[in-house]
Amino acid sequence: MNGNCHFIFGAALGSAFAMNTDKLEKILPNLTDSPETATLFVLGGLIGGIFPDIDNPVSYIGKLTVPVSTVIGKFGELSGKTGPMHRGILHEPVVYITGLILSYLFCPSLVGLFLGCISHLYLDMFTPAGIPFFGKKLRLAKMKSGSQQSITFTWFNVVTVIIAGIAL
Repeated sequence: MNGNCHFIFGAALGSAFAMNTDKLEKILPNLTDSPETATLFVLGGLIGGIFPDIDNPVSYIGKLTVPVSTVIGKFGELSGKTGPMHRGILHEPVVYITGLILSYLFCPSLVGLFLGCISHLYLDMFTPAGIPFFGKKLRLAKMKSGSQQSITFTWFNVVTVIIAGIAL
């Protein structure tokens, strides 16, 4: 998926969580029902939605963070993860699931960021490159990034997440 798809879906997921901080607080007591928490979910979703592509200097976030993305990209080259198939360590689900758990336990203000990153991986599972998963490729479809099919799929997911957020 392209940067716009990741950006909007991360924002939608963060917004759905932000709409439900009162319910989340009841089952996850480290998350408080406050405007600050809601804001952090939305911003975390926005930033996290594009963050995993920071290892690719030609991605949207890579262009915004050229020195950082270049260094991360060089580390990726050492492991053979370059170009459009840049699916290195920053596309490993275990990294973000672990981050989500640790952030909830020790720094709840970062939970939205990790949810946004997971939203990125979710969309990438539907691209030809898929995502790495314990040394294998996890791919659920072969939608080309930026295609009408991928944009429609993203908007379907955005609407679904927002409706779910409102319905809860």
